[in-house]
Amino acid sequence: MVMEERVSRLEGAYEQVDRRLSDLHQSVQSLREESRQSTESLRQEMVQNRAEINSRIILLFLMVGGIWATIVGGLIALFLKL
Repeated sequence: MVMEERVSRLEGAYEQVDRRLSDLHQSVQSLREESRQSTESLRQEMVQNRAEINSRIILLFLMVGGIWATIVGGLIALFLKL
């Protein structure tokens, strides 16, 4: 093989490596973007779930407080009647 043929082969191989690295770079960038979007989506979902949980806890406290007030009021009424 002549030196020019070897250099030509090396140049072709270099171009292939360069294209493959470019494709790999694009794939990594795409994966990063998908990961970022997924993370942002999860954050939004967590915020919504936290708000829903907080509202349910407040409702639960209100219900328990109302039941407790009703029971205490009933007991006071019973003791005052005696």
